[in-house]
Amino acid sequence: IALRLAQDGYNLVLHGRTQASAASNQAEVEAAGAATRVLGFDISDRATAEAALMGDVKTHGVYYGIVCNAGISASGVAGSPRTEDGFEMIFGVNHLGHFLLTNLLLPAMDDHGRIVFVTSDLHNPPVFFPARVRYASGNAIAHGKAGVTQYCVSKLCNIYCAYEMARLILEDTNKHITVNAFNPGAMSDTGFAAPTGNALTRGAVHIIGGIMGALIGKQSTATESGTTLASLITSPEFATTTGTYIDRGSAAESSPLSYHHDKARELWHASTTMTSLSRAENIFTTEGVD
Repeated sequence: IALRLAQDGYNLVLHGRTQASAASNQAEVEAAGAATRVLGFDISDRATAEAALMGDVKTHGVYYGIVCNAGISASGVAGSPRTEDGFEMIFGVNHLGHFLLTNLLLPAMDDHGRIVFVTSDLHNPPVFFPARVRYASGNAIAHGKAGVTQYCVSKLCNIYCAYEMARLILEDTNKHITVNAFNPGAMSDTGFAAPTGNALTRGAVHIIGGIMGALIGKQSTATESGTTLASLITSPEFATTTGTYIDRGSAAESSPLSYHHDKARELWHASTTMTSLSRAENIFTTEGVD
């Protein structure tokens, strides 16, 4: 995604959990033609995220696009740690971090900017998959248990957040910022969910993962999905597309559960409370915060 955007002439802010991880691909991206700067902060830590983002906005000004693709896989983090605010880490990074980041940056965005939340097929797992996705409440998920089901639910939360943010921008602001959810497909070449264990275990998981990807029907590569994701930020084709689930390059239906507007609103307000997002930090005048 960064290389594709660089080739299209965009200047980029590269984020990583640390300054070193954020800078790891900087030279390659700059060689493709982009001016870059790096921000290293833990997206699940409100205080450090806010300080880094607001400092960057103060120094550099308006953002045009945001790609929300930070994530923790279903295997979680060793020891099942909590975020600085006490929330389960998969939910805290995959959903809450992106919720906070985008809301803090919305006031500094171009009026015709674009936001993309990266989700997954697994927001709606196939019947053979060892997880069932249900939505109880934002608070229940925030204090849930790490694992496959929690990962799948976090991807549903990404879609709820995209749909609700798109709705609020349309109904409660004069901005024309688009917000969409993007499914990149099963990418076996990213190493995102790389298996651990001995060689036999790793081989078995790799084979099973390939079979599942074929059955789900959304196999892709990092290059293919990165190019498509970049087009959501740059292409005139998507200039007015908002509140939409993009399955690789095409608009598609997300799961039936993802269209429960009451659950999306509940998650939004629960997330507002969990991140302590204030009205002064928010562009929404009537519904964005409690």
